Amino acid sequence: MTDSTRPFGTWAKIYRDLGLSPRPLKYPGADSRTGKLLGKACKERGWQLPDSELPPGTVEKWDAQYGHYNIGLLMGTPLPDGTLLGALDIDHDQYVPLGRALLGNPSCGRVGKKGAVYFVRFTPLEAKVKYKVKGEQNAAFGQVAEFLLQRTLCVIPPSIHPDIEQPYRWIGTPLHEMDFNQLPLIGE
Repeated sequence: MTDSTRPFGTWAKIYRDLGLSPRPLKYPGADSRTGKLLGKACKERGWQLPDSELPPGTVEKWDAQYGHYNIGLLMGTPLPDGTLLGALDIDHDQYVPLGRALLGNPSCGRVGKKGAVYFVRFTPLEAKVKYKVKGEQNAAFGQVAEFLLQRTLCVIPPSIHPDIEQPYRWIGTPLHEMDFNQLPLIGE
């Protein structure tokens, strides 16, 4: 099987070896309660915990059973320089140029259905940061961006986007090839 049919199975160990915390994201299927398509959320108990705090055998179970699942990374994972891994998730295409400019033209991101996500380093922050914009005649345009910080997930390639049934793809340098010190630093 190729990495697009086994995203978690192919990439989890690679990201774990880099010190990051991959999580299995069930795909395909739908949530039995809501009917919402799966593939962007982790349904495993304790996914928000660092790998070191997971019950013994959890990571091995995920590796053995969930190879065909999508893959996400736990945001807030410590990086070698003492900062934490985060991401700016821009939900609308028209705000991508602004996000890129604010981050100083970042070299590592990914795209799925729309918008973009750019990976960043951050110093510990307490607030959950979201940005909403109102459209014409005060109509809600909705959330346009948010920082994915601690205890959040970011879906990464080659996971399959459930809405368009196509793989997410990298923008610029893939995260697993990045020198993490080259990621934009926010929060200082």
